[in-house]
Amino acid sequence: MVSLSLEHRLGQLLFVGITGTTVDDDTRKLLQTVQPGGIILFARNIESSEQVADLNMELRRVLKVAPLISIDQEGGRVDRLKKICPPMPSVQKLRALDDARCAHEHGSITAELLRLLGFNMNFAPVVDIAVHEDADNALQERCFGTKTQKIIRLSSAYLEGLQNGSIIGCGKHFPGLGDSVVDSHKKLPVVERSEEKLKAQDLQIYQDLMVKLNSQLQVIMIAHAVYPALDNSNPPIPASLSAKIVTDLLRSKMEFQGLAISDDMEMGAISEAMGFSEAVLSAVKAGEDMMLICQSPERIMEASEALTRAAREGKITSRRIETSLNRIARIKSMAASPLTFETNHFKAICDKISELSERIDSELKRI
Repeated sequence: MVSLSLEHRLGQLLFVGITGTTVDDDTRKLLQTVQPGGIILFARNIESSEQVADLNMELRRVLKVAPLISIDQEGGRVDRLKKICPPMPSVQKLRALDDARCAHEHGSITAELLRLLGFNMNFAPVVDIAVHEDADNALQERCFGTKTQKIIRLSSAYLEGLQNGSIIGCGKHFPGLGDSVVDSHKKLPVVERSEEKLKAQDLQIYQDLMVKLNSQLQVIMIAHAVYPALDNSNPPIPASLSAKIVTDLLRSKMEFQGLAISDDMEMGAISEAMGFSEAVLSAVKAGEDMMLICQSPERIMEASEALTRAAREGKITSRRIETSLNRIARIKSMAASPLTFETNHFKAICDKISELSERIDSELKRI
């Protein structure tokens, strides 16, 4: 990364979405201009297994520094690959079965599938506590349980299966989004938990996963939600833009050495809090290493230009940039190269997914 221009060094702090199923001329120009450190794919980018593998290979060719290539592949209602392979069992089913071996197998099969398709990262597991099961907070069917220890046991087993299969996992949504009652995609949630309850329950999950030997959490996604008990700023600041939460709590008190990534900066929760460029700069100042920008090419360019301008004006110091670049480089050094795509291998993984789903459904009927 040393040979990169300032603009491209700052591009490493961006984790971006693309619009189509191929690297067309507009996408190529955007990626070459910004040189983002990460790419996230969605269902809109998925057409066939071979197409996804080819797309991810082409993304690597376009970028000067090998990117993190990720996806939200949790299973159940958040299954970006269900168009091309059998649906993955939901976390809700894993929770009901309460079998860590099954959660591990789920993670292992997911890793094999993602690596064959050219990914090196997965934005999973969700480690939020299921508090408001019926609330419209976008977490339905995605949480491993209502109790801290159960979530630790099942999510660590899943994470071990995922990371032993050479796919980097990401715990989300720090410091804990389960007690929210609105969807941060649309509005800014306020989580009214006491500091004592957050520490004893939500934060304990992250603290445990940070030190697990075989399932150590290396990447954490920060929530777009306000936590008055942790940051009582006025006007309220989302955790993703809060130095008190990202730097003071996560980095200093909890001693997290890995990568901190924002949730999507285009969400309603952020636009409700402040302007886009201001929010991107605030996220960096808060201590985040990478910012997700999932939808708009215009927003990606705006973020790139805002960061470059701020760095040239001295609003972001060289030391601050280097700190994040070093963390990004360390995580990238853990990323495995993709497997060579073979149709027969893909079909074999699809069979494993179907067999796992059938076995889970069968065992749940016995309970």
